[in-house]
Amino acid sequence: MKTAQEKIIRIYTPLFWSASIDMLGTQLDQSFKEDEEGDTAYVPNRRLTPSVIYPIIMVKDKDNIFRTGIANDLLSNMHWYNGDAEILSGSDYAIDNSNTLKRGTLTIYRNTPSGYSQTLRFEAVIADTRRNENVKVSIGGILLSTTDVATDKYEVVANIAPSYLYDPTSDVDVLTVNASAFRGVKGITQLTYELRKIVNGIELAIIPSDYEITSISGAFVFNPKLIQSNQYVIIGNLSNKEVGRYLFSITRSYPVWEAKQSGASDMEPTQVRVSDSVTITSSTGVIANQDKFFSIQPHTVTRKKGDMNWGESSRIDINAFEAGFEDGGSIGIYFEINEIPCMTVAINENGLLLGDDGNKLII
Repeated sequence: MKTAQEKIIRIYTPLFWSASIDMLGTQLDQSFKEDEEGDTAYVPNRRLTPSVIYPIIMVKDKDNIFRTGIANDLLSNMHWYNGDAEILSGSDYAIDNSNTLKRGTLTIYRNTPSGYSQTLRFEAVIADTRRNENVKVSIGGILLSTTDVATDKYEVVANIAPSYLYDPTSDVDVLTVNASAFRGVKGITQLTYELRKIVNGIELAIIPSDYEITSISGAFVFNPKLIQSNQYVIIGNLSNKEVGRYLFSITRSYPVWEAKQSGASDMEPTQVRVSDSVTITSSTGVIANQDKFFSIQPHTVTRKKGDMNWGESSRIDINAFEAGFEDGGSIGIYFEINEIPCMTVAINENGLLLGDDGNKLII
């Protein structure tokens, strides 16, 4: 009598797996120094010290048939992703394809751009030969980020006061402005400097028609005699990025003048006295060369033509007596007469000075 053979079907429990990561290189978070550019601005700089992410895939078989422990060497169909974009081995990344327990390790050489974050994930397959199926394994949510950090602030300074007043009666016709910069406790630092002119609150690049600026190469050179009142700013740049600035203005400022006859006692405004010299005093002090001065002489002129009298007209003569100005006595480009008449200093027919010192001459 024959006996029937029974087919025994063994059912295996699903393969249990778990995943974790181990950092073998530099940290995933980076900082970016705001006043620098390029890879050297990153800390750490992955081009020099890359980040290495090791995905550890562990398996466990309750039936004790499939091996237990790290199974990276069994991984196949491996893929790393940055968001939805697949990461490929190249200059920015390298994926370990060796048949070792480090298989699947990702080396990152790329610095994460400032203000940008990357979310990485890893996917692979393990072949479960017991159940004749592929087990998908993955690990995600691996965040790479970069944070801007402020370094020591730069302070740009210049050898000119923020509000510079220029005396047009002086002999100064060249004003040289030099800039320098300090960086916290690190002392003087090297920057490149750019001069801009501020017009109606707008910063403008210097152009050839800005005649008051004679040079912007190295130092900034001005002819202050061509400036009524202008505002400027010096920009300090590092790697074409502004890190500091210095704001200043140049304004023409005339001194207040007063002339008195030397050695004469005080006189009433209507009195006239003959004197050989005049002491001229300004708000900046007594003029050194007191024998060099100018005179203002008012005249009343009768307008006649033949026997006809057309009335009278008034005029003022301004005469320079070796006044010490570079143009040999042409005072028009240096003086603005704000109050006339205010004092009379004149020459009589004998060449002597006539002075009326009752008021002040403001120029």
